[in-house]
Amino acid sequence: MDGIISEFVDAFNRMCRDNRRDFLIRERVVTYESGSRIKQYQVRYMVKQKKNKWEIYAQSKGFWIFKSKFPLIRIEKKHDQVLISGMFTEAIASPFDPSELKAKLDQYLIICQNLPKDAFVRS
Repeated sequence: MDGIISEFVDAFNRMCRDNRRDFLIRERVVTYESGSRIKQYQVRYMVKQKKNKWEIYAQSKGFWIFKSKFPLIRIEKKHDQVLISGMFTEAIASPFDPSELKAKLDQYLIICQNLPKDAFVRS
């Protein structure tokens, strides 16, 4: 499973770079008088594993102390079943067998690729 997930993260980063989706835009309301502040983060998607859980998140390319993390999806293996949860995972039927993991992650990649750029970047 580790190999499949790391291949997915590499393919996801490649898709984001090729389609100009390798950044996130966050809008924050600062105060009532000054309105909102828009900040853009250049990101790279990473994976973090804990026992039978994998977290895929976007990490900003900023200064090494002040890097921001934005969660994307979580993959969990429980009792010979795999659960996927997170952003844009509503169309993926969960739980499923571990043998279907590569197909489900490919489906997720296609879902994210077909989203409008604004919806993906500002999510």
